[in-house]
Amino acid sequence: MGELKSVLDIAMEKAKKMEGEEPVSLSSNQKEEIAQIRRIYAAKMAEVEILVQDKEKREIDTERLKRERSQKIESVYKKAKGR
Repeated sequence: MGELKSVLDIAMEKAKKMEGEEPVSLSSNQKEEIAQIRRIYAAKMAEVEILVQDKEKREIDTERLKRERSQKIESVYKKAKGR
């Protein structure tokens, strides 16, 4: 049975197809690295939700963490592609 793909993997493949690029094939280590990044940032976002009382600051911090997470995941994809 084939391996299940994450929503991000599917979205990246669609985006690459639209750009005319081939989808990136990740090694098991790279997939684990992405999973670890997601776990770390899920914990950081949960911490912000619990500790930051000011709603505006909480939203700003959460968005910052989401951007950082996306950048780190994208860097794994770039490494896999050989950029």
